[in-house]
Amino acid sequence: MNTSIKDKFGQMIMIGLDIEDINEEIIKLIKEYKIGGLVLYKKNYHDINSMRELVNRIKDINKNNIPLFIAIDQENGRVNRIPDEIERIYSAGKQASTGKIEIVNECNLITGKILKSVGVNMNLAPVLDILYDDSKIVGNRSYGTNKDMVIKYGIASMRDYQDKEIIPVVKHFPGHGLVSADSHYLVSTINDTKRMEEDLVVYECAINNGCDAIMVGHLKVSGCGREPATINKEIIRKYLIDKYNYQGLIITDDLRMNTMKYIYGIKNMINKSIQAGCNMLMIKYKKGDTRRLYKDLYKMIDKGKIDSKLIEDSYEKIIKIKKKYNISNENINDNLDIDKINEEIRRVNGEIDKDSN
Repeated sequence: MNTSIKDKFGQMIMIGLDIEDINEEIIKLIKEYKIGGLVLYKKNYHDINSMRELVNRIKDINKNNIPLFIAIDQENGRVNRIPDEIERIYSAGKQASTGKIEIVNECNLITGKILKSVGVNMNLAPVLDILYDDSKIVGNRSYGTNKDMVIKYGIASMRDYQDKEIIPVVKHFPGHGLVSADSHYLVSTINDTKRMEEDLVVYECAINNGCDAIMVGHLKVSGCGREPATINKEIIRKYLIDKYNYQGLIITDDLRMNTMKYIYGIKNMINKSIQAGCNMLMIKYKKGDTRRLYKDLYKMIDKGKIDSKLIEDSYEKIIKIKKKYNISNENINDNLDIDKINEEIRRVNGEIDKDSN
């Protein structure tokens, strides 16, 4: 069966489900626009069962299409999207402070087990940012204050998720620890490019260890033009593609995240992200998108304003990863033992409390 260029473009879209419940427009984006994935938020469900039911409902809606990436931001610690009936696993920084790789492995094993049980197949983690100068933005989301610590624990975490058949998306390239402002709100510049080389070594190590997906942050780099990495061809191609010959997925951070959407316009940002080398575009849902944004994007494709060769290349990469992880539209029927999982989390958190420096 031939897949149209518009359907291939749809696979490049990952919608942030920032609403209480699935509405008719989201259903249309899944069924007719054939989007490639959804990012779940904590507001979408209230417990593990309703989370699983939501994922199964999404799969049912999508049953005649290419299976979806079902993604979540589960870093543990303060970035936690698992329902509150599950106790919170300590942060990456606190795990690593024990100096014990087996502690980090165990936290990832528990996290992977929970995500797998509800049908999540992609985790927007681990964080590979180095914690420089006690950065409040990165803080204990980071595995450490130098490249060796982050490589040791971050790459192990990436592999742990892969072993549990959860696609890890390492982030935030080229390194969020070197800026003082939160890219959720402002676009900051990495001025210390010499120090940034440490971050690049971490990403090179991830790539050499079979990295499937990298999230690019809204971060400018001094000497690499005025645009942030998400839409900057020079940064993405210079480092990820030309320097490291990276063949995996390149995913944007949310294109509606900060002031960028006002500076560049969302349609222009989507096009520039594709031109820069991004394969998947994370876009938080906004009411009316099917009436405006996606219809306009289709028109841009018809007029050749969006490079069809880049769409084809991204589509091939996306399908390759979906096949590798056996992603399907089949419902999930696992029953997670909440008491047992909480007991495991309390035990491992207790070990962290005992061993952390």
